[in-house]
Amino acid sequence: MSETPVDWPLAFKPEQASFYLQTLTARFTNPFTNHVQVLERDGARWLCRMSLRLSGDQARAFDAFLAGLRGVVEVMVPDFRRLAAAGSLAGAPVLASGSGTTLTVTGFSANAEGVLKAGDLIQTSPGRAHLVLADVAADGDGSVRFRVAPRLREPVTVGPLVTSTCRVRMRLMTDDAGANQTVAPVKSSYQIDLCEVLPS
Repeated sequence: MSETPVDWPLAFKPEQASFYLQTLTARFTNPFTNHVQVLERDGARWLCRMSLRLSGDQARAFDAFLAGLRGVVEVMVPDFRRLAAAGSLAGAPVLASGSGTTLTVTGFSANAEGVLKAGDLIQTSPGRAHLVLADVAADGDGSVRFRVAPRLREPVTVGPLVTSTCRVRMRLMTDDAGANQTVAPVKSSYQIDLCEVLPS
């Protein structure tokens, strides 16, 4: 029986972070011409590395949080750089449908410009976040159809558009996540590596 994912506490904000999509490609080089053919494979996933420097009670609480994950419990991790969308979100947008690398959203204000911006995150279902690839403007009906990455692997959750504190279902990549270097006056440093848990 799988464990219920837990939310990464927003109080544990990293001092430094890397949060990005890792693509999966295959490369073939022609031995006669050195021409390289690159093929995209279906395995793009979110990766995250966070460096935290905590002290006192906060470090103790973080130790307990990591110990509770036990290396197997999934954790819902936000991208701390994108806790809110940069687009205007004018109107009352609703995620209507999606397939492949395309989402359809209705309910924006008619003809509104910049309702979503390139780099905004959208939560399409619990633990699945997708990156808007280009600025989006609504049409006369307040609808938009636009591309995202990575591709959808699960049905979208139809309902109000979620662009705030989007979280990705992840798991610790090492059993040494709790290792910390502590220096006076009791400042503990952590480096946490996580990868997205892809649906089977």
